Amino acid sequence: MSKRENPKVNTRRAILLRAYLVFGLVLVFGFSILFTAAKLQLGADEEFSKEMQQKNTRTLDVKAIRGNIYAADGSLLATSVPRYNMVFDPMADGLTTDTFRKYIDSLSLLMATEFKERNQSGWKSYFTALRNNKSRYVLVVKEQGFDVVKKIKTWPLVRKGKFKGGFWFDEQGKRLYFMGDLAKRTIGYSKDSVYVGLEGAFDSLLRGTDGQRMEKRMPGNIWRPMQNAKVKDPINGYDIVTTLDVYLQDVAQNALQRVLTANEADHGCAVVMGVKTGAIKAMANLKRNEKGEYVEVENYAVNEFEEPGSTFKLVSTMAMLEDGYAKPSDSVNVQGGKVKMFGETMKDATKPNKNILTLQESFEKSSNVGISKLVLKHYGKRPEKFVNHALRLGLHFKPEFDIQTPNNPLIKTKKSKDWYNTTLPWMSIGYETKISPLQMLMLYNAVANNGKMMRPYMVSEIRHEGRLIKNIVPEVLTEKICNDKTLFALQKMMEGVVDHGTATNLKNKNYQVAGKTGTAKIAKGKTYQEGSYKASFVGYFPASNPQYSIIVVINEPKKGAIYGALVAGPVFKDIADKIYSSSLKIQPVASGTGDPQMPSILKGNSVKTRQVLNALNISSSLDSGRQSEWVWGDKKGYSVLLKHTEIKQGQLPDFKGLGLRDAILWLEQHKIGVSSEGYGRVVSQSVPSGTALSMVTQVHLMLEPF
Repeated sequence: MSKRENPKVNTRRAILLRAYLVFGLVLVFGFSILFTAAKLQLGADEEFSKEMQQKNTRTLDVKAIRGNIYAADGSLLATSVPRYNMVFDPMADGLTTDTFRKYIDSLSLLMATEFKERNQSGWKSYFTALRNNKSRYVLVVKEQGFDVVKKIKTWPLVRKGKFKGGFWFDEQGKRLYFMGDLAKRTIGYSKDSVYVGLEGAFDSLLRGTDGQRMEKRMPGNIWRPMQNAKVKDPINGYDIVTTLDVYLQDVAQNALQRVLTANEADHGCAVVMGVKTGAIKAMANLKRNEKGEYVEVENYAVNEFEEPGSTFKLVSTMAMLEDGYAKPSDSVNVQGGKVKMFGETMKDATKPNKNILTLQESFEKSSNVGISKLVLKHYGKRPEKFVNHALRLGLHFKPEFDIQTPNNPLIKTKKSKDWYNTTLPWMSIGYETKISPLQMLMLYNAVANNGKMMRPYMVSEIRHEGRLIKNIVPEVLTEKICNDKTLFALQKMMEGVVDHGTATNLKNKNYQVAGKTGTAKIAKGKTYQEGSYKASFVGYFPASNPQYSIIVVINEPKKGAIYGALVAGPVFKDIADKIYSSSLKIQPVASGTGDPQMPSILKGNSVKTRQVLNALNISSSLDSGRQSEWVWGDKKGYSVLLKHTEIKQGQLPDFKGLGLRDAILWLEQHKIGVSSEGYGRVVSQSVPSGTALSMVTQVHLMLEPF
């Protein structure tokens, strides 16, 4: 019989067991709390530590300042300035209803004085509606300058800061351009967040490298930069200095616009290049929009690869002369300017006055029949030899220019799928090829430069914070495009185009022009549209010592003439005339050291006139009369006597004979408005000299070449 257990003992054991169990659980839980706290204290719980850190620190990007773009003379073309967007968060944590109601009236009044699109009640209603609708982060006003922002930050609510007042300013970099529409597409701009022109070509340098900074949350939800945190300073963008001449750009664009408007043309371009260097001094591109205005939307000089027309005859003539197949005096029967070739009709633009033309005359008169018959005669059985001349000149490659293009040139070869019997003769006069205006200018510039082909370029220096990083020098692409005998013949032919060929309207007594006209039908798809033409002129001046080469291309003139000399030629002449009249290095001036031929010294600023004469080693002296601001020169043998021009106090002077710059300077100093027409020297003025200045508010000046 088993011994019965005492119930009291069992109860006591159960109580002790429960106590031990509870104590153990409490002990384990306590250790768990201590362990967790220790982990947090020691930073072992990395995930939680990071989360806490993220709530109290933040990393912000610091934008680099985009670099500047300069003209050749140091004029600023493009720069970046800080602009600030005013942002309002109506539901900011610290913005109470009482605070909003207390200050909204005074804030709205100040807003109305600065931003007049709303009155005081309008601004109050606007802010109140945003708060009632529980809007967040609303852009109130944008692109404000620092001075305005500094003032606004003192206003009610705004001065309380982002969290207590709800207002703050988001800094943005704004790009400013200082030439307006001048060279707009060439200098570039942001289009759908992508830069074009020089802005796009040099974007990697101009944009710089963004930096970063760490900030820490302070009491009151204020963020301040962390002094000891790792900071990545931004590297501001590099500056680029271009070869563009602001004056020549203005001249080229205005001349192009006048001709486009007069001829109601669709679009056109004009490019000015330095002969010796290949530096682009001006590049204008204009297209007619729906309103009939001409604006820069596309860089046709670089991007437009089309059939050039008769300007390509330079390549054809060069090939025949270089291969020894023809001489300038060789003759060809042009058959009245119309002949059948492989079932197609080859025609001259105008009927020639005789049937037998020399090669030189065919070039000067731009005879399609003459050039194509000679090319077919010499290369008909071996067209690849003709094509090789175009390839040797690099016309199948797009130029290595600062502004790149996705488009490509086209020079057909015998292996091309669309090579036909008619290809060679039509190619010889500028069809069945695709060449850009910039390419054609390179070729003609090489003829002007004694056969040396230069790489066209538009950026001459790269700088960073004032330091010169890279100096870009002229680059020779081809040392000699043809032999000297061929070169001399081509130069004489191009001079003949202007002297007695298709461009006699460009002939003038001051300087000689050499070049070639071009008129081509424009293809629409695979067919040529009747009445759709492209007129061009490309050449250089002065022919005796070439300094500048220029190409002008006018597409689809719809009013008046269609020929290159009559449509594109006037643009060339306008640009060349203005360059000549403003450039001493082009004008033939005697030194005064032994040549009795003295330059004409017209009316101008006294100090500057003497500086110019001294630079030219021409002795001069001032008369003993009353001193004045302007002088005019009287030749005295090998010297010049400078006589003062009287300017009466309080009266409008006689501007006749004065240069436009001196006239404008005087009028602006006397706060008189001025407008002008023409170029050269002043020949008349709208308000007579001697008129009391108190009666004069505006003067219009007429100018003519001297």
